[in-house]
Amino acid sequence: MSARTPLPTVNERDTENHTSVDGYTEPHIQPTKSSSRQNIPRCRNSITSADEQPHIGNYRLQKTIGKGNFAKVKLARHVLTGREVAVKIIDKTQLNPTSLQKLITRIF
Repeated sequence: MSARTPLPTVNERDTENHTSVDGYTEPHIQPTKSSSRQNIPRCRNSITSADEQPHIGNYRLQKTIGKGNFAKVKLARHVLTGREVAVKIIDKTQLNPTSLQKLITRIF
């Protein structure tokens, strides 16, 4: 049995500036012809240029395929293999001790 390595935590609110009514952030990319990049948010695991999709590591985040009280599930595609996976993005600000325990139980 191999040990599991946790994925890095990514807060979408740090990578985007569009927040929906329910508090979740949808990836929103607007193409720009301006050479100035002062208004483009920066994060090592997110957008690197205006015409790229948000990503986590080697996975490009695509559409939202599910939502819950403290998380949403995004379809993601591995950039090298093209394999599609589901990525759960957890909004840690919505977690209380009870929901955190439920989450840990589901993961492990």
